[in-house]
Amino acid sequence: MEYVVLGLLMIKPMTIYEMNSTFKKGISLFYSASYGSLQRAVKKLLEKKLITYYETVSKGRNKKVYSILDIGKERFYKWMMEDIQKNKLETAILSKLFFLGLIKDKQDRIIIIKKSIEAIKAYGKELENVEKDIDAIKIPIEYEEIAKYQIKTLEYGLNSYRYSLKWYKNLLYEMKKEIDEE
Repeated sequence: MEYVVLGLLMIKPMTIYEMNSTFKKGISLFYSASYGSLQRAVKKLLEKKLITYYETVSKGRNKKVYSILDIGKERFYKWMMEDIQKNKLETAILSKLFFLGLIKDKQDRIIIIKKSIEAIKAYGKELENVEKDIDAIKIPIEYEEIAKYQIKTLEYGLNSYRYSLKWYKNLLYEMKKEIDEE
């Protein structure tokens, strides 16, 4: 959550209300956040001295407008370049994709996408191993109906993984082509 807030503040200074509205308009498709979780993330970022704020009055109401400090920008860029952890994989890769345009160096963008592809491949390998393990098991007849839909869940995961991998590879191809045409 903290890195998503940093990314939003890389775009422009915002109040927590504006951050929440931005989440609802797009980020919430892949990252769920409540107003309270945004407040907690902002508090942590303030404690770490990665962001700051100023107070203003608008329409008779006091507002805190948050902005990112240089050290916060550095931390955001570092996170963007880090390997992707497999827990919450989809959230991580989509968050980085959402903010990819903030990375000025196109080669760095390619590195980020390549790391996303590697993380997707690693996840896919795990799913394929589960599939092999299941194929090797003889399911007792009394559990066939239960297992049927559990296997369907695995199929969904495998298809989702294959689509994600294909999509990210296509994106990488487009990005490389764009650089070659410059």
